[in-house]
Amino acid sequence: MKKITIVALVAAALSVSHSALATHKAWLMKDGGAECTFAYPEATDRLDSSGAIYNSSTSARDVICPVALSGRWGSNGATAFDAKRWADALSAVVYFDRRGAGTRTVSCYAAMRASDNSVYYSASVSDTGGSGVDRLDLAGSTSGAGPWAGGTGNGNTLEAHEDTVVKGLEFVCVVPGQTAILGYKAKLCQLTGDCTNGGGDPEDESAIATTGNYVQTSGIECSAAGTEGTVASVYRNGYGATNLGSSPVDIFCPIAPPSDDSREHNRSVTDTTVYYSDLYNTSGSNLNSCVGGATCPSCRLMWYDRDGVMQDTGALSKVAGVRKLRQGVSSELIGKELQFGVMCRTPPGLTIEGITSLVTVSEISGGM
Repeated sequence: MKKITIVALVAAALSVSHSALATHKAWLMKDGGAECTFAYPEATDRLDSSGAIYNSSTSARDVICPVALSGRWGSNGATAFDAKRWADALSAVVYFDRRGAGTRTVSCYAAMRASDNSVYYSASVSDTGGSGVDRLDLAGSTSGAGPWAGGTGNGNTLEAHEDTVVKGLEFVCVVPGQTAILGYKAKLCQLTGDCTNGGGDPEDESAIATTGNYVQTSGIECSAAGTEGTVASVYRNGYGATNLGSSPVDIFCPIAPPSDDSREHNRSVTDTTVYYSDLYNTSGSNLNSCVGGATCPSCRLMWYDRDGVMQDTGALSKVAGVRKLRQGVSSELIGKELQFGVMCRTPPGLTIEGITSLVTVSEISGGM
């Protein structure tokens, strides 16, 4: 660990007397399991029916989960600071779900690709247990400190090089059979190295949502989901994700939310819109009755909560006269989600081109 700066020490002292003066300030970036990929793909690989990456085999497999590092910015306001491009972390967490009977071990480590063309690693962290949802902490701890996992394994070089400019950051997990990665997140320090929350579990912190930002997902980010055998039917190209098969398939499109400032919040989602086209099939896909008639996609907003429970909004509504499906103006409270996105039951010949959604972000936080 690097030495905590004098500014951070002063802020820590102030936080003892007034909780509003936080000792930390970090960008919270969240990604869902649908963003992960198997290191060695197989023809039957798929997302599960809820959009998480799922190892349906009986053998352990390597899964790579990249962290979307976008969404960090600096400020030239009253508290001026540059946008940090390091991997200095308050916390980093991977959530997983062991399904079915039997004791299994899940292990993950972080890999940072740096501007000096080197790759630096954290130590591997493991958890052994039976069925159910659990988490691995790759950086930080419930004591409030923020080091990357230390100890033996993988060279253990990430903590010593975390202030290097980062080109990429990913979690690499060994996922046993009948196990899914639900979501993952990283809190990267905004202002000072080794930002700390002063104690307690960083996952338990919450903030108030004050505004919303539109986010956009390309259909190229979407993947086949559900039963095995549908993967070969989904073709991704410059248009999006197309069902080239002869039967309807499920296609899941993850939505990456904007970065929160320091803390999570109970997220709300509004005006989610799915754009589709029928380059290969023009039969009835633009009729107002097309959802019920199964001639256009039937889509719904889906999300995982921290207990691994999948929830959804029900079918989105067809927008009259255009090839769009929309959630509507009523906001949906999805809470402190692990992943959210849109699942579409897609008829043959149709393409999911992209998705836009208005999602809330946390208020700008104080602290150092």
